[in-house]
Amino acid sequence: MQKIPISIKKYIDNNIAYPVALIGCRATDPKTSLDCCEYDLAIFSERAPGHENKFLRIGDHNIELINICANPRKNIIATKGMIVAKDFVADYPFVTSNPDGLSHQSFDYSNYANALTAFGKKAIVGSLFCYDKIDSVVSKSPILASMWLKISAYDFLEGILALSGYRPMPLHELNQIRNLNFEEQTISNGIKVALACIGIERATRSTISRSSSALLQLYSEDYDKELVIEKARHLTKLGMLPDCYYYLGKMARKVLVNKNATFCNSYSKLIQMSMDLSIDTPQIQKLQLELFITAKNVLKNYRRITAA
Repeated sequence: MQKIPISIKKYIDNNIAYPVALIGCRATDPKTSLDCCEYDLAIFSERAPGHENKFLRIGDHNIELINICANPRKNIIATKGMIVAKDFVADYPFVTSNPDGLSHQSFDYSNYANALTAFGKKAIVGSLFCYDKIDSVVSKSPILASMWLKISAYDFLEGILALSGYRPMPLHELNQIRNLNFEEQTISNGIKVALACIGIERATRSTISRSSSALLQLYSEDYDKELVIEKARHLTKLGMLPDCYYYLGKMARKVLVNKNATFCNSYSKLIQMSMDLSIDTPQIQKLQLELFITAKNVLKNYRRITAA
């Protein structure tokens, strides 16, 4: 079991008057977490004044404080495998801590599987919705068409992971995809198409540097932008350029997916750099159609998706 560093435990005890649990890769898969991975601390409260989501550094450790509903079953995907750091059993009897103050949550795997399936289907539907968005801008703004193509690809891959029983983790997502092995050729080809849409083969130190700089500007006042850039630097230092490229694009998707047309048109050059977008219209349309057909087939036959 992952041990929460003493300095972090002390911060929790002294500063947070609510139940707290470690979630994310540090809790569920500590062997694959990297040095740059933060300790995600879920604060369980309907109202936690003064405890907005934020990033901080305690000693050598990166910490992200995340407020979620007091009932972890309403966040069953995020809280799977959580390790309790602070628990008020009388008010929040969702789990009982052991004498060390840490324990794994008793877990309903059936509800988790259902939630993951619903999440996966929603992601695939999101990918399909991008088809019309690409069509609406491809002739007048290839940059924005390329942006929506990449967003569609990220949504598709996230959906495939979830439907295969895996909780997508942005920093580790490309590696999660590498470890998938499908007997169904249609899905395997769909993954290849999605990765082609993202453009993993263009991952170089120079493109990553440009993307990082542009993404930092797009993030503006977002509390976790420092953490995103620190992770990108760490992956680059390790020589994990494809993973870094994928991750930066995923983080750009998070920023851009809900932006309106006015914003996207005003910052199209910045968007192009942040996602390293191609403006090859025929290629965009070709990949758009291939991804759409695959996503439609996956949604139709999702019960048969099994990774070997």
